[in-house]
Amino acid sequence: SSRPPNQNRSCKTEAPLAQPPYHHSSYTMASTATMQHRRPYSTIAVTDGSAENGSVISREQRRLERREAKKLREGKKLKRVKRKGGREKASTLSDPYVQLAFFAFGLFALVGYTIFRMMHRGEGTASTDSRDPFKAFEKKLQAKSGLSESKVKPGFLNKLRGGMKYVIPESMAKVGCKQDWYTELRREYDTDILPKDDERTLKWVDEERKRHGIYKQAPKAQTPYDINNCPEYPPEGYPMQWPVLEVLDNWSPDDPTPHHEIYQGWCIFDYRTEMEKANNYREAELPFIVRNDPAVARAAERWSRPEFMERLLMGDEDQMRRTEYSPNNHFMYWVDKRPRDQRRAAQKEIQRRKRAGEKVHNGFGRGDQVAMAEAMRHQDKINELKDLLEDAKEYLEDHSGDEDAEEEIRQIKKELNEEKQVDPNEHWQPPTENLRMTYLEWLEHANVTDDKLGPENPHWYFRLIGCGNMGSGTADGSCDKGSSEWLFDELTHFQPREGDERPFYLINPQKQQGIHCRFGMKGVIAENHFDLSRNAITLLYGQRRYILAHPNQCNNMNLLPRGHPSARHSAVDWSDPDLEDFPTFADAHVNEVVMQPGDVMYLPTNWFHYIISLELNFQCNTRSGGEKLYRKEINDCGF
Repeated sequence: SSRPPNQNRSCKTEAPLAQPPYHHSSYTMASTATMQHRRPYSTIAVTDGSAENGSVISREQRRLERREAKKLREGKKLKRVKRKGGREKASTLSDPYVQLAFFAFGLFALVGYTIFRMMHRGEGTASTDSRDPFKAFEKKLQAKSGLSESKVKPGFLNKLRGGMKYVIPESMAKVGCKQDWYTELRREYDTDILPKDDERTLKWVDEERKRHGIYKQAPKAQTPYDINNCPEYPPEGYPMQWPVLEVLDNWSPDDPTPHHEIYQGWCIFDYRTEMEKANNYREAELPFIVRNDPAVARAAERWSRPEFMERLLMGDEDQMRRTEYSPNNHFMYWVDKRPRDQRRAAQKEIQRRKRAGEKVHNGFGRGDQVAMAEAMRHQDKINELKDLLEDAKEYLEDHSGDEDAEEEIRQIKKELNEEKQVDPNEHWQPPTENLRMTYLEWLEHANVTDDKLGPENPHWYFRLIGCGNMGSGTADGSCDKGSSEWLFDELTHFQPREGDERPFYLINPQKQQGIHCRFGMKGVIAENHFDLSRNAITLLYGQRRYILAHPNQCNNMNLLPRGHPSARHSAVDWSDPDLEDFPTFADAHVNEVVMQPGDVMYLPTNWFHYIISLELNFQCNTRSGGEKLYRKEINDCGF
């Protein structure tokens, strides 16, 4: 039991063992090593494989080797050696089937997103664009690069490549049309059909004027200034005017055939060389015509293409738009002042007759001049009594207790009540009927041969409205059903820009009341009237004759008074003036001008204008505030 540690213990070589599945990184045990049964303090018999009989290594030597190996390992990071021949844990992401599934899912998502964007591009408004960070980034990129709304041409593969959107030249961020159908139309015309070329465009406008014929002053309508080369500042008496009957005798309003000798007293300025002159006349609040503005000419050139207008007004925006009907060639603005029950009864009667198969309209023409004269006298009497009553009340406020003033007020009220018992508009009927129809429907009515025209035949007036910032303060089209917001992209010279970018034709862009367009058929007459704001008028197709008059002619115009449905409009039929009922009309003085494609008219506040369509034409206008310069003349005739 207490024998020496190594007594009766010996090592012998046995059959070699199988090689272990792995090797330690610091050392290797011999494959032929064998171990006897160990006891405490026994030695380990190890063969190193080099000696034939092996050599014995004691436990102490083994420990010493381990210490030496440890010292060698200090300061070094040992590499992990993977097991060879063992089972490795397989990674899910390295599985080729999983990789294929991820690739297929990513490709499907990319194609789906691309198709979605292709189907929904441009359907949002400017407000939704501002909330979309992707679109906001896209707009910033467009602004830096100057790309147009679809840099690539149409087609699935081109859209799939994700070409940059086309930015319509000079378009505004918050005003105008942002829909794809319009953008694609403009891209096609701006890049392929009518690329920007001011020289070509201005030449086209000049050829149009020559084709229509050059208008010159009649022998009896000579002016001391050259209307085509006016002085730097307005000359005294500008613009010259002539007796209205002389002007109408020279060219009857019912005759739309051009007469090239006219009574023109307005200056014509060339946009390229005479804008300083034009600005001097504008600051004096005097009217004039501007020609050869490249921006206006470009719009006129596009609008002269029937296929462009059809796509613009039909296309993806096939809207029923405002249209006015008149049984003759006269169109007079009106506001229905009849009681509600009377209006409804009249409408029901029209509907009943239509159901019965009759072709009837709720538009009855401008009305009889004799009846208008009687209504004017009666309405003037009512307005006169109202003014007297207001003056008497103001006097009584300053002289409280004055019995004579109180009695005067009672007498005026009694007389006013008696006058009101008779309705001056009792027999009034709407001069026109307000309808809605598409552009092509209107064109079918308007584009007819001369044998179907004439003063007593029905006429149709087509209207467009671009709301812009009018009303709600945003360009959402809320001012009119089916509004045409693309008017602000088409007519860049009417855009409400501020500061140095403000167009010449807008004095106060903040007070702009949208853009209004009226498409007239040949022979249409818009009755003489004045507006309470300044006006910029542009003609984009066809010809229009304007007969104009200074506000100081107000008393001679025989205007329908306040309270009348057509107040501010002349009661005189200029096609056949009734001088017995309206004798002062013979004292009126006017001048005239014929507007042609590319022309812009500046019409100051309160100036009178009477308009005749000489052929199928497209005219647009915008207003931007008013002046009080001619307020006295208008007040003196009851307004």
